Amino acid sequence: MAQPLPIAGWYPDPEIAGHDRWWDGANWTDTRRASVDAAAQPARPVGVPATWPQAARGPGLYVPGETVLQPAPAYAAAPVVRNNMAVVGFFLSLSGFFLPFVINSFAGAIVSIIGLRRSKTLAGTGVFSNGRGISIAGILIGFIWGTICLLGVAAFIAFQIWIYNVTTNLPPVI
Repeated sequence: MAQPLPIAGWYPDPEIAGHDRWWDGANWTDTRRASVDAAAQPARPVGVPATWPQAARGPGLYVPGETVLQPAPAYAAAPVVRNNMAVVGFFLSLSGFFLPFVINSFAGAIVSIIGLRRSKTLAGTGVFSNGRGISIAGILIGFIWGTICLLGVAAFIAFQIWIYNVTTNLPPVI
């Protein structure tokens, strides 16, 4: 089983005696300094390669008058911002394909308009993925499919009226 790598810090330089070298936690860097306790360094154990830190004096030991490298600050992950109105409007618009009701498609388009307005607000705060595309898709699908469904319902009602008029105006069959 492989040994875990030591933490970042100043370690005795494996190449130059009497010097320390910065170990970044994975590799040696080119940053070196004169060792403050060269006499106190233990010898490298047998079998330990020269590229491995020999003995830890502690991470980032401060020597007066020397510039000490600071670890990179830890940044918190950016919060995930979702434009739920855009997603809900899109899927509500799509539901008109499976449940061909005019109200589904138009309601989805209206909710998508609200999502589009929210995407403009999110874009102003620097959120890249703000739901603008899915909002526009929801608006287009909702209004286009809603209009097609509305025309289909109107055509069906007109056809029923026409059939009723045709059947009621027939002369009686003897």
